[in-house]
Amino acid sequence: MPETVEPVNETTSRMPTITRYVNERDANAALQNMKTSKDGSAYVVRFTLLVRLLHLLLLVAVTGLAFTGLAQIFYANALGRIMLSLLGGLEKTQNIHHAFAILLAALAIFHILDSLESLFVRQQRPPMLLRWIDFQNFFQMQVFNLGLTRKQPRFDRYSYEEKAVYWLVTLGILVLGLTGIVQWFPIQVTEFLPGIVIPYAGIIHRWEAILVILVVFVYHLYQVLFRKPDGSIFSGKKTRADMQMEHPLELEYLEKAAAAAGSPDWPVRIELNLSDDTGEEIKETESASRDTSAPEGS
Repeated sequence: MPETVEPVNETTSRMPTITRYVNERDANAALQNMKTSKDGSAYVVRFTLLVRLLHLLLLVAVTGLAFTGLAQIFYANALGRIMLSLLGGLEKTQNIHHAFAILLAALAIFHILDSLESLFVRQQRPPMLLRWIDFQNFFQMQVFNLGLTRKQPRFDRYSYEEKAVYWLVTLGILVLGLTGIVQWFPIQVTEFLPGIVIPYAGIIHRWEAILVILVVFVYHLYQVLFRKPDGSIFSGKKTRADMQMEHPLELEYLEKAAAAAGSPDWPVRIELNLSDDTGEEIKETESASRDTSAPEGS
């Protein structure tokens, strides 16, 4: 549902807030995601087993496509010949590449159907959709990095960086899929398109593949393995301390939604505090449910 931006009412609040409405299902889900380990430490279940399995399959598909694709791109040099020999030659490499492409296509179709089901059946906005607050957070972070403020943005389930990587990879996969089909079925394609599209598709496919490889295996892996190691997409868990540091808005939502469990009246209105300096109150009138069944942690 649409968001409306209204000036903050100074008589009621000096801190900009997000207003959300939680139904009984949301509250129970939040309560189930707030856990305590045997040693007494608090943690949050961020990703279900299904999400973790889908992410693992996505990692396998992208890695397989990258290796078999690079082997074909660099077939003329020593490195490419070694890679091709490990895979059993050019023809077998192409077959393996196509198999990984089918796996990736299946995951993409599942993700699209799941997002549509979330949007129209469960009436939940997919968490990877860009919102105006993401642009506000981006500019707020730049101001913080320049030392002009001590306030950092309070990120929700996904930060603007995570969403940017998601959409870059998503658009890249779309381009790779279309150009890959053109090269896979050139005879059928040239029945209704000029033959010049075949070599052009090959050029676009090659450079787009390199771009996706750089985003996934350089930037994304650096972010999750070296900048701030984060294995939650594999374990499903994140400590409360890490949540407070990296996703404080989501943590606040989970705590307040869980506290609403057992309420006699639904939906329950909750207020989430923002740390920007916009002087505005952002009201989200949609349900505050979180979609936990789509492979978005990649």
